[in-house]
Amino acid sequence: MILKEMSLKHLINVLYFLAFITCCFPLTTTGYVKISLQKLYLHHGTTNAASVARKFGTNHRNHKEFSPDVADHPSADIINLQNYMNAQFYAEIGIGTPPQKFAVVFDTSTPVLWVPSSKCSSSEACHRHSKYNSDTSRSHAEIGTPCEIIYGTTVTLDGFLSQDNIEVGRILVKNSVFVEVTKVESPVLATAKFDGVVGLGFQDASGVNVTPIWHTMVEQGLLSRKLFSMHFNTDPKAESGGEMVFGGVDPRHFKGEHTYVPVTNKNLWQIDIGEFLIGDHSSGYCLEGCPAILDSGSPLLSGPTAVVVEINHAIGANGIVSKECKQVVYQSGELIWDLLAKRVNPDKICSQISMCFIHGDHLLRTVQGKDGGRQLVTVSDDLLCDTCQMTVVWIQNQMKLGNSKKQTLNYVSKLCSRFPTPSGDAIVDCDHIQHMPNLTLTIGNKPFTFTPVQYTRVVKESNKTICRSQFYAVDLASSPGAWIFGNIFMAVYHTVFDFGDLRVGFAEALH
Repeated sequence: MILKEMSLKHLINVLYFLAFITCCFPLTTTGYVKISLQKLYLHHGTTNAASVARKFGTNHRNHKEFSPDVADHPSADIINLQNYMNAQFYAEIGIGTPPQKFAVVFDTSTPVLWVPSSKCSSSEACHRHSKYNSDTSRSHAEIGTPCEIIYGTTVTLDGFLSQDNIEVGRILVKNSVFVEVTKVESPVLATAKFDGVVGLGFQDASGVNVTPIWHTMVEQGLLSRKLFSMHFNTDPKAESGGEMVFGGVDPRHFKGEHTYVPVTNKNLWQIDIGEFLIGDHSSGYCLEGCPAILDSGSPLLSGPTAVVVEINHAIGANGIVSKECKQVVYQSGELIWDLLAKRVNPDKICSQISMCFIHGDHLLRTVQGKDGGRQLVTVSDDLLCDTCQMTVVWIQNQMKLGNSKKQTLNYVSKLCSRFPTPSGDAIVDCDHIQHMPNLTLTIGNKPFTFTPVQYTRVVKESNKTICRSQFYAVDLASSPGAWIFGNIFMAVYHTVFDFGDLRVGFAEALH
């Protein structure tokens, strides 16, 4: 059995941080609890090696301190998050009887719960982390079905299914199925401070027998409301790093009403978003809608390369010059404009000008967005073809905005110098942040705005202050044109994951 997880795949070069947590709670079969998440900053020079660890501490507050909304639902399980150096969020769970403790990431992009097994002896990653020993648990039940978890192309975990009781805060989830990992093919996991992952996504559509823990909580009557909510506080000086609530929401962490939109993919916490604005002006993207995936394990806001290049240009971020982009614009920019003006199908332009081929070494591809209600898809990795299709999108968007051919080609030529670096790095001038534009996403026909302070991160490196954009370029072949909203998004907008009504809600966060 193979479990393919998308979350680490698209952020393999992104993580800036690792974390560490400890906690201790009285055990109950129902209730609520707060777990603080501690986080450890990593120097940016180590991020490529440690990026797999991006996903993933502890204060306990009395039930009386909670808001009426939570108090009205005594089956709400409340996890309190702590923030150190504005990094990642993770917590401690217990597996077995007596409970064996593990530091885990709560990850909305996967349904799978996995921890290292005591049977893992050959992997350095297992030697450095807590390992589950079924022989010492009175509540363990053997399943033994072998499975493989794949993260992108660089991380493979082998193991088998087991069943045991799991403590999440003060809630005891009985007979929960999880993966005991026996082999780790990844050097980066060896240096990670977390032990495993608690998946909060949807059960795999292929029928794999791994049920997300929130589903098991509902089946066992541990939650009175079929939802969980997340609030992240990215202020490194704050005492609390945020809060996660199973079975309810805490009104103290948001203002106004949530804007709810339906889940559009039965396998993911995915929604549709609308128009994307740079400052007060439409970017031309997502006018027909784009998918967005909610990923609580990611620290960034990720979008298609074509969009992120334009963001980099608008905010003055450092980039690299794309020779392919310069070639396309110089050789074929005017021709692409003319073909679009003649209403030639944008999907076919790059094949028509021999930069993509339907037959042969290169396949016709488009990079992102919708045209006439049709989703444009990605099926090729050829750089010139990729860049051509990106250029088509840029020129088409500029035409929609009413810009002239000269203005458009001049603008697109400038974009060629704003491509993300191979590591995805986008450094901005710290003194220029106050002059950078707001960036706005449309969700449920309502604007969700990010100020420059909210979409940049300030870090210290070699006694220097470095400012980085939190927008990262990711092109997902499995979900073309998709955005990925990480915890940086949830820090600005309190997020409710409603699995009863299959919807996601957003409200302005309070800190």
